[in-house]
Amino acid sequence: MFRQKYYDFFSKFYDKFIKLHSGDKQEKLREFFAETAELKTSYKVLDICCGTGSTTLFLQKKLSHGKGEVFGIDFSFGMLKKAVEKCGNNNFLLSDVSEMPFKDNTFDIVTCTFAFYELKGDNVNNVLCEINRILNKNGKFLMMEHEMPKKFIIRVLFYIRLMSMGLGKAMKILKDENKTFEKYFNSVKKVTSPSNNSKIWICMK
Repeated sequence: MFRQKYYDFFSKFYDKFIKLHSGDKQEKLREFFAETAELKTSYKVLDICCGTGSTTLFLQKKLSHGKGEVFGIDFSFGMLKKAVEKCGNNNFLLSDVSEMPFKDNTFDIVTCTFAFYELKGDNVNNVLCEINRILNKNGKFLMMEHEMPKKFIIRVLFYIRLMSMGLGKAMKILKDENKTFEKYFNSVKKVTSPSNNSKIWICMK
């Protein structure tokens, strides 16, 4: 599969690319995201499209003194290899997020950072259905993505990412993003990062 091979290769310099794209070399955004998740020490958390495990690691730190666990799932072996090295455990699964191998009501929180806009357009609805299915009754889904970049070069990179979803589908979602999430969740709110360059959607089941 071309996309898998692409991300296997991309994993070699993915972290540097994201830091450039987000302007967040110190990863303060991921720290802010982990704080916004308001994790309890008993929570069971799934980080979908986890990539190299950068967000997974911050979530793990929040649960390091409790009984909770954080798991990661991605379809790229190269990304997961980096994630295992970074996080120091094997709580990672190679799988398609549009068909996740988990029972209903398994997780308290599901997260996705800087990956939602790279889902193929036809898969977006399937992924949101799956997230809703595996969340427990009072669970929540948090998604962090970039706001529209102001700098030209970064904006070009942003549009290249949107092409993965299909530009038409992506622009439709961007225009009515809250309505997209409201189809699957009972409560949806948006939080803006301190830099105003990123946003977090908090969706309650």
